[in-house]
Amino acid sequence: MSLNIAVIGAGIMGLSTAYKVMKDIPNCKVTVFFDKCSPETTGNVAAGFIYPYPCGRPYADGQDEPKLFGWFEKTMDWLKVLYKNPDAYKMGINPVSGYIMGGAVPEYATKLFPDFREIDPKAQSAFMIPQQPGHTFTTWQCDCSKYLPWLMDQIKAMGGRFIRHHINAFSDLKDFDLIVNCTGINANFITNDKKMQPDRGQVIVVKAPWINHFYISGTDTYILPRMEEVVLGGTHQVGDYNLKENPEDTKKIWRECLKICPSLKYGEIKEVRVGLRPGRSAIRIEVEEMDLDGKTVPVLHNYGHGGAGVTFHWGCAIEASDALQTYLKKIKKTKNSSELSIKDIIPMVNAVTLSCQSKL
Repeated sequence: MSLNIAVIGAGIMGLSTAYKVMKDIPNCKVTVFFDKCSPETTGNVAAGFIYPYPCGRPYADGQDEPKLFGWFEKTMDWLKVLYKNPDAYKMGINPVSGYIMGGAVPEYATKLFPDFREIDPKAQSAFMIPQQPGHTFTTWQCDCSKYLPWLMDQIKAMGGRFIRHHINAFSDLKDFDLIVNCTGINANFITNDKKMQPDRGQVIVVKAPWINHFYISGTDTYILPRMEEVVLGGTHQVGDYNLKENPEDTKKIWRECLKICPSLKYGEIKEVRVGLRPGRSAIRIEVEEMDLDGKTVPVLHNYGHGGAGVTFHWGCAIEASDALQTYLKKIKKTKNSSELSIKDIIPMVNAVTLSCQSKL
């Protein structure tokens, strides 16, 4: 019997988790419910720059590093595989090199960037304005404007369905065997998770094809080239749900990025984008049994990735799928044990009955 699975959310977490679950659980039927899909998702606002941004901070104490390292490593390996595919451009996967100035780079991340090193003073003098100490490395670019449609195509090719429909509560999906919750910032409402907080990010998207390297200065200023545009940022405004452009933020982003790369003044501004990073004290990946109008339905949660959703997406999809499979094996084992107990009990009852009758 095939499992009928509902996935809530068509962002990078919803799609990657749906894809991985379909790969791991044969013959399952998956329906993805969504309010927004590409190009309307938070992932489309993001530059798709693979870098271990703080996860859990500044919302609380943060996630433990071994977990982050594992998710990061698995995502890096996955993108490496995709890049070797002839359709890597269509998927939006490409390497990008550049410079990060100021701020500490997590130690676990340095192990996964093969060319990670301090910026040579000569290179600093030649290529950087202003000249600041920092590091240089090569990482992956995962352009969600291409990657998310590719994931949707893969899911459809395996028989998955997509329905644009707002889910008010898990009980709306009580007729499904399983529910996968990848609702991003909306997890705050559907789960009543008080640990969730929006982290508002605003960016400027420009056409500047001569910008080939990334530049990151501190936590809020960055120039990140994508395949066909450059993303300038940004903001980190925790607790702010405003999805409209703030003109003052736009001016500040433009001013600070011009300090790093003055030639951007010739760039063509295409648009200003705003998204809400789903901030949480720690990423939540677990299976929870819920009573939905008298029916017990398992809900697989995978949300709360802050600004690191693209960076950790495949590692988190693997862990989510593994958690679901572990749960299903446990349920199957419990069910089998119950059935065996009944089968064992019946002969025992009959034997006792016969024994009593013989004594009579």
